[in-house]
Amino acid sequence: MATGGGWSQRPRQCTAVSFGYKWNSSLSSRTIHLGRAKGCKLRSANLITIESLPWEVLLQIFSYLDISSLLCAGCVSKSFYQVANDNLIWHRIYCRYFTYKRKAWKPKGVDIATEKLSRISIHDYPTGFWKKEYICKYAGLGTRGVGQLLKPINRFTGLPSKYKEAVKALGITWIIVLREKNGKEHVKEQSKAYFNETSTTLCWNSTVWPSLSSLKALCVYGVTPLFCPSKTPAINGQYSSPPHEPMLDDIDPEYGLHGYHCHIALHNGKSSFMSGSFHNIICRKEFIQNGFLRITVISSKKESQHSTITGNLYLPWNTEFLKGNIQHCCLMDVTILDEAEKPFWCLSSPVALHSVSTSTIRYNYLGERQAIDYKDPEGKVHIELMWLEEEKQYYIVNLVLYFSVKKVNAWFATNY
Repeated sequence: MATGGGWSQRPRQCTAVSFGYKWNSSLSSRTIHLGRAKGCKLRSANLITIESLPWEVLLQIFSYLDISSLLCAGCVSKSFYQVANDNLIWHRIYCRYFTYKRKAWKPKGVDIATEKLSRISIHDYPTGFWKKEYICKYAGLGTRGVGQLLKPINRFTGLPSKYKEAVKALGITWIIVLREKNGKEHVKEQSKAYFNETSTTLCWNSTVWPSLSSLKALCVYGVTPLFCPSKTPAINGQYSSPPHEPMLDDIDPEYGLHGYHCHIALHNGKSSFMSGSFHNIICRKEFIQNGFLRITVISSKKESQHSTITGNLYLPWNTEFLKGNIQHCCLMDVTILDEAEKPFWCLSSPVALHSVSTSTIRYNYLGERQAIDYKDPEGKVHIELMWLEEEKQYYIVNLVLYFSVKKVNAWFATNY
């Protein structure tokens, strides 16, 4: 017996074929039973499929599905798509979750007449109208209260201090789509998410990945679930970074060279190796070279500024069956605030240690000297570390930032 249309096969003998369906409702009780006697021939033209059931029967079946199942069923076939988009089904769903007013008492006969009239008016709309109304209203409902969560700002990072709670309130998850040159797509669902002070680390675990040489594009999407929304009232609002307008300050000729705040963190998503904030860092005019402003956050000559790193630097990886660590690698988050404590430059990137040679001998640090370097069009980061074998840990002995002169001039309306 076939379960879908388009199936054909040579007629063959069959012992028995039967199909049964029962539908119980408050209005009636029906039973459909189709069968053939023993020894009959079954032809494709006479096949009975679920799609061949009367529209009213399919509509009744689909009315018992939850929202997720209803959306999935609509992807099976064209006929299922039409039933799954029926206005009567989605109007009931819409009223169930978005209508809270109590109905005044009316005689039963009036309620029946009203229901019949409402069914007529519901079907006056184009197919899928109430489905779209539900999705649009639920999408707007998901952003309520998020603006209130994102209002408190961390004065050390300049970023919302409750962004983790905001992401959870929205119910956002992420998927990654890998598109090959031949058009084939690979969709991977997010495995884990780790929240840190200034970044979120997303992990996708799988044993099967396409070759990098065959990829044409890589896209990351945020996904919001379309389940039953919360009925808890909330305040409307959505967070957006305020626009920045350059402010010309003729009184202070050094405007744009001082008053910076730096927050830096080294982590691997799960574990934090180092997190520190540095205030009132400056750049002198003689340190403007090759199109960059050089700002020293930790000086190699001032041991009181040197910072420790907890443990070895590594990045964890795992699949469904295997896991391990990539040594001497980590994630680096850097947030720079200007004098008004507004985010001036933010970055989050994987970085790796590499060995450096130096002629300077420091007897307080007898160990291997290594460095971390990062560069993009807006700036650069250079970190030097010393490994102490006795203590089994790294020390940051030098941290230097480089800002693009073009970025500084555009931000502060200066002309360096």
